[in-house]
Amino acid sequence: MRSVSLGLCSAMVWTASTVAQPLKSDPTPRDYVERNGGGATIVAAGQLVLDGHRMTCGSFPTVLDPNLNDYAAAPYRQFIILNMPLIAKTPTTVKLWIYNHECGHKFVGLDENKADCFAVRHGSAAGWLTAQGLDQVCSFISAGRGDALHMSGPERCTRMRECYKASAPPNLVQPLARPTQR
Repeated sequence: MRSVSLGLCSAMVWTASTVAQPLKSDPTPRDYVERNGGGATIVAAGQLVLDGHRMTCGSFPTVLDPNLNDYAAAPYRQFIILNMPLIAKTPTTVKLWIYNHECGHKFVGLDENKADCFAVRHGSAAGWLTAQGLDQVCSFISAGRGDALHMSGPERCTRMRECYKASAPPNLVQPLARPTQR
């Protein structure tokens, strides 16, 4: 069984040197990279490509940090952080969902359920998230236990399925007309 951290946006982010060189409370991407102990790089907003998909989260850049203790995080106001060695091991749909979940925090705040729903709605609208893709995401988070910020993986999945259903286009089939009473 794989060991998976499913925080995907903890309030604190620890890298190899965070303890040695503390970050200021609202670091810039450059501050973060300079203090993380090496290996981190900044990708300008709109320049990140995951499996052929150009990723955009408004004007927010992405920091690629192989020392991050999770797949991704967005605890700072100015950027998203991805651990690409971990993310590279996931299916494309999961990669896109992870990025969009973290992007969601930039627009809906710290609420994990809202960030999950943001990612699902965005993926559904963009066409990369199908019912089968949502099954992949649910499989990915299924081992996650709940904590102070997150519901358990299965509970998150139930909520995301509700968001997915609500984001589906309305049924184009019209109900049959009833005969009028004479």
